[in-house]
Parts: sequence; C-alpha cells; structure tokens
Amino acid sequence: MAMTDEDADVARIRELLGREPRRPYEVVLRTPAGDPVVIRNGPVLEDGTPMPTRYWLVGPAAVLAVSRLESSGGVRQAEEAVDADELAAAHRRYAAERDAGLEPGWV
Repeated sequence: MAMTDEDADVARIRELLGREPRRPYEVVLRTPAGDPVVIRNGPVLEDGTPMPTRYWLVGPAAVLAVSRLESSGGVRQAEEAVDADELAAAHRRYAAERDAGLEPGWV
C-alpha cells in the first residue's frame, strides 16, 4: 500500500522531533520544497491532556534560529520592545484561538 501525504508527514515529523508526534496536529507552514516547518497542535491531546503549546517549530532551520534568539535574550528583548497592552492583546488572541478548538463543555 502506498504511503499517503499524511503518513509521510507523520514520518517526517517523527524524524524531526526524534519521537512519535502527539496528536492531533496539522502542518501549517512548509518550506518551498514541502517539508514541515510549523505544526499547530490541538488544544487537547488524544488522551485528554491539555496541550500547552499551540504552535510547534519542527523545521531544523527555524528551531536553530529561534533557539539562538532565545538563548541570547531575544524573548526578553522582544517583550521590552513591544507595548505591554499589545502583548496582552496578542496573548488573549492566542488563548481565544486555542479555546475555540475545545469541545463544548470541556473543562
């Protein structure tokens, strides 16, 4: 039986992560060659565990670039450079997107 695009994505993401990917997720950004760069995780994993990270970098170049930014204090610098109200609004938008993916009545 031929491998589907979804099977190929799971295999490639497994390779990139070095472990079995937790589900559900979808690839939301790819390189021009089609390799996954960013996945969007469901707000809740298959076993009911809340997923703390909605977007996950899986592309090696992106992971390396962001790791370098984080290790050099880039997150702190970015937070200081952005208006506090705008940052809070971004966090609210992120939470609203995450919460919109929850099943009705989920606690």
